Amino acid sequence: MRSIMFRAHRAVRTSVAAVALAAALFTATACSEAQKAIDCIQLGTQLANDVSNLQSVINDPDAAAESLENITKTLNKAAGDVDSQDVKDAITEMTAQVTQLSQQIANNETPSIDAVSVLKTSAKTIGDACTS
Repeated sequence: MRSIMFRAHRAVRTSVAAVALAAALFTATACSEAQKAIDCIQLGTQLANDVSNLQSVINDPDAAAESLENITKTLNKAAGDVDSQDVKDAITEMTAQVTQLSQQIANNETPSIDAVSVLKTSAKTIGDACTS
């Protein structure tokens, strides 16, 4: 009789441990997904701020080139950190726009304000893609 009760208690302890482990794994997964979403939204915000900084130095070729280089580094790092295809597509599009602006500056052309506006829209698109 005693061994039957011992087995019953062990079964209950094992079940409780399994439920606790499953809950911990679910929580860790949910937290991981939430953290990814937060990181992605922060990326959109950082890019929007970087584009605003670019806009303020657009008439200074050296400062604009440095600003675009910083944006490129942020985009390159982010491209490897995101899972969402929509976000990756938005990053790819923004990277192409940054490359085009960088080439204009390298050719001593003054980028238009519209070109900077397109970058702002791209940064917003990345932020929006993070929440969809």
